[in-house]
Amino acid sequence: MRAKRYLITGIGGFVGGHLLNLLDFSNEPIETLGIDRLVRETPQTKNRMEAVDLLDRDRLRGLVAEFRPDFVIHLAAGSSVAESWKDPAGCFLNNMTAFLNLLDAVRDSVPGCRILSVGSAEVYGGVDSSTGTLREEMILNPRNPYAIGRLAQEQLGRVYVDGFGLDIISTRSFNHTGPGQSPRFAVPSFVRQLVDAKQRNGKKAVLSTGNVEVIRDLSDVRDVVRAYLLLLEKGRSGEVYNVCSGEGRTLRSVIETAAKLLDLDVEIVVDEKLLRPNDVKSFIGSNEKLTNETGWRPEIPFETTLRDMENNP
Repeated sequence: MRAKRYLITGIGGFVGGHLLNLLDFSNEPIETLGIDRLVRETPQTKNRMEAVDLLDRDRLRGLVAEFRPDFVIHLAAGSSVAESWKDPAGCFLNNMTAFLNLLDAVRDSVPGCRILSVGSAEVYGGVDSSTGTLREEMILNPRNPYAIGRLAQEQLGRVYVDGFGLDIISTRSFNHTGPGQSPRFAVPSFVRQLVDAKQRNGKKAVLSTGNVEVIRDLSDVRDVVRAYLLLLEKGRSGEVYNVCSGEGRTLRSVIETAAKLLDLDVEIVVDEKLLRPNDVKSFIGSNEKLTNETGWRPEIPFETTLRDMENNP
C-alpha cells in the first residue's frame, strides 16, 4: 500500500509539532514533509523537514511537484494581531502571497490533493457572543489587519474551489493552548509565572494582568490537531468549520484553576496598562457543524491541559 503523503507548512510552530506527534501514531503508512522558514533539514525519511520560504514561488513549486502530497495542511502564517497593526501591508501581503503560492503549486502538480487551510476566529470581529455562540453562517466583521487577511484567505480558497476545482477546506480556529506554547500568549504566560512562583516559595503568587473577566473559548491543541485530521478525512470541500470547545471560561478562572493545581494562593493585580479598550466580553464558538460532520468531540479536560503545561512550561 502506498503511504499517504502529508505536506505541512509552518511545521516549526506550536501546532505543527503537535500535529506531527499525532501523525506519528497513525496506523496507516504515511510520509510527511514539514516545511518552514527555519527548520532543521533531515534526510528523506517518514518525517522529512525542509527549510523553505513560502514566498519563494519556484522552490515551493518544485518541492510540491517532487513530493506530490495527498494532503496539505497550511499552518504557516503570521499570527500576531498586535504585529499586524505595526505593519498592516507586510502582514497581509506575506500571508496572502504565501497562500497563493501554495495553491498554485498544488494546482500545477497535484490538483486532486486535499488542502486544509487553517484560519482564525478573528474574522468574526467584535461580536459579543454572550447571547449565543458564534456560528459559521454569521455575518463577519473583522476589525484588525490580521483578521482581514484571514478572511481574504478563506475567500481566496473558495475562489480556487469554484474556479479551479481545487479541494480546499477552511477552519476558523478559536484559541487553543497546551504544552510547549510560547509564553507570549496569555495562558502559557500565566502558567509560567505560577510555576516560577511555586519554585521560589511554594505558597503564593502575585500576577499582574489585563482584564481577566473576559470569557474565551479555549481548546487543548491536541484536540485541535485531531479535528484537523478528521476534517481532511470527512470535511466538505469549499466549506468552513469552527474548531473550538464550544465552552467559555474567564481568564480569572483559568488562573485560579492553574494555581489550585499547584497548591498555590494567587493574588491577581489588574494593571491598567495591560487593559484593552475594545476587548470583547465574551467570545465563544459553536462546534456543531464540526461535530455533526466528522464525529469530533473535545476529549481532554481543561485541568489536564493546565497540568500538562505546568509539567512542561
